[in-house]
Amino acid sequence: MIFKKKTSHGFTFLVSFIIVALAVMFQAADVHALDINNMYSPLNKKRPFRSKTQYIILHTTEGALEGSLRKVHRFGETHYFVTPSGKVYRIIDRKKIATHAGRSMWKGQTTLDNISIGIEVVGFHDQDITQAQYTALRQLLRQLKKIYRIKDKNILTHSMVAYGRPNIFHPRKHRGRKKCGMFFSHPDVRKRLGLLPGPKRDPDVAAGRLVVADPDLNRFLYKPPKVLAALNGPKDSSVSQSMVIDQGNNAWRIAREKYDAPSTIYTYPNGQKLRGNEIRKWDSIPVGTRVSLAEEDCEQEFEKFLEVGKDGNTVQDLAGNLYADPTTIYFFPDGLIRTGAEMKKSSSLRKLLKNPPKGTRLLVGYIYGGYVQKGRSAIRIAGRKWNYPSTFYRMPDGRILNGDDVEKKSIPSGTLIFIMK
Repeated sequence: MIFKKKTSHGFTFLVSFIIVALAVMFQAADVHALDINNMYSPLNKKRPFRSKTQYIILHTTEGALEGSLRKVHRFGETHYFVTPSGKVYRIIDRKKIATHAGRSMWKGQTTLDNISIGIEVVGFHDQDITQAQYTALRQLLRQLKKIYRIKDKNILTHSMVAYGRPNIFHPRKHRGRKKCGMFFSHPDVRKRLGLLPGPKRDPDVAAGRLVVADPDLNRFLYKPPKVLAALNGPKDSSVSQSMVIDQGNNAWRIAREKYDAPSTIYTYPNGQKLRGNEIRKWDSIPVGTRVSLAEEDCEQEFEKFLEVGKDGNTVQDLAGNLYADPTTIYFFPDGLIRTGAEMKKSSSLRKLLKNPPKGTRLLVGYIYGGYVQKGRSAIRIAGRKWNYPSTFYRMPDGRILNGDDVEKKSIPSGTLIFIMK
């Protein structure tokens, strides 16, 4: 009996040892097969650590391998980058903040860069990816889900979470700023990535926080076609976007928020070329105008300062229905700085709100932090967000910097801080 008992224990131990050994071997093989290479952005050392991780956001580069990799590396725009051959690059440490989602919202939470991991996949929003990319992405997602205990429902596409500020095309905050990663929302694609189907509706549209600016995109994300042609072919023309302006295809639908950027080029049918910031009458651009976007611009720039007389003629043109909001900040040529809400309450300032002078600048979607002073540092004003890429600094000499550009000990008194809401 004693001999049999020992044999039983020995056999149990041997089986347990083999199972553990095999698990380690499979895990090691999985990591090796994933082929992860370090290619850290120069900004990696400056980026702060996230306080928590709730989401994984999937992106498509909308451009070729070389230029896309160069861009995300330069601007620190993703944590992982997946090439057509299945090679994966680390761009920003997975525990730190990467500027991959920019102006984003999900379930009322904004600036999802601060609570998410971004994965950039070489490809286009309406085209299939390679089998090698499927394999690599599936393995990468499995690892990240295990590390951060992220549920499939919290693996989203950039097109789901990106939102736009009010502009001359859409007077309210709206969904549809990006089509990026749209393809990854389809149930068939998610299944191939080892994921359950995604969300059935947009929670922020349902709650009235945002409106739908692109019905076609919204329909694809939440009521997808049963058969996805792109799975069996190079491109699904039903979801493709022409780069030529025609009836129903305006500047915003093509370029989204880059419609008025200086890097966006409009080539009119007569050969005339204008940059986005040179166009004043958006409703009079002739049919047949071709739109060209710069591939290596910083994709995830946050809000920017808008100028009356340059980016629009009225405050409604620039800020839509947020023109009198506490998160819209006005900078007048004479040095006066006030929020829209402050101006609406003051009888003397309401005139300025109605008819601001040319050169007045606006910042939409930000909280006014105040001035850096002796005993009132940037950290006291902005807390842990002092060096977030989405935090803006207006230096005493007028320069605008963000958290990537400043050093804690070299922020002079008189600097104004604005924190993204």
